Amino acid sequence: MNIKRYGIDAPFALLIYTAFGVGLVLHAYVNRLNYPIGIEMTLGIILLLGALLFLHTTAQGKYRLFDEAIRHLNLTPDSQVLDLGCGRGALLTKIAQQLGPAGKVTGLDLWLSRDQSHNKITVTQKNVDDLGLTNRVNLVTGDMTKLDFPDASFDVVMSSFAIHNIKNEQARINAVKEAIRVLKPGGHIMIIDTGRNINEYGQAFRDAGLQITQSMSLGFNGWWATPLIDSYVVAGNKPTNKTAK
Repeated sequence: MNIKRYGIDAPFALLIYTAFGVGLVLHAYVNRLNYPIGIEMTLGIILLLGALLFLHTTAQGKYRLFDEAIRHLNLTPDSQVLDLGCGRGALLTKIAQQLGPAGKVTGLDLWLSRDQSHNKITVTQKNVDDLGLTNRVNLVTGDMTKLDFPDASFDVVMSSFAIHNIKNEQARINAVKEAIRVLKPGGHIMIIDTGRNINEYGQAFRDAGLQITQSMSLGFNGWWATPLIDSYVVAGNKPTNKTAK
């Protein structure tokens, strides 16, 4: 059900792991009498195991991470929430289900299919409508490095597995700065991501005067094909005083 509704993250990566794994195993089997195939077979099996682990994370693991994350978001029935890089709405809809009639989640994305399979605003809107959340969700197309929202617009800003898709370091930092800018004083920001940017995000939080409340690896449910490609969370609270940048 998760894959049917919300798709697969980085579908080309999963395809590469699977195709190369199957190809190596089949090639080794066909040539098993011609030369030693131990290394080739081992590499093929490792790639296939990586594909299975990737599939676990995109289909089940990340949803367990989302359930845990929501418990730390300090949501109230009337919270105004921004989900940066919302994709097909896996986290967005979970958040919307926690809100009351006065609450709203704004989901922002560029809707690129390389980041998530069949990633389109129309697909996300259908998922929202099918779950009866139409009145609690607003979807917009936008660039997270240049947000078209006024300062201090949201009680909570959230981003999951999205900012790492920005390859330029300064642009990633700009995205985090923009997220902090639109966060209300006293509000909460949480970034769940993969890659090697946990210290980068944490430094951006500290530079803006935020109090960091979480900064840690998320373990097995956030492994993308290998423990070397893990996931982490960085979260913090924006000060209510005028010293916040």
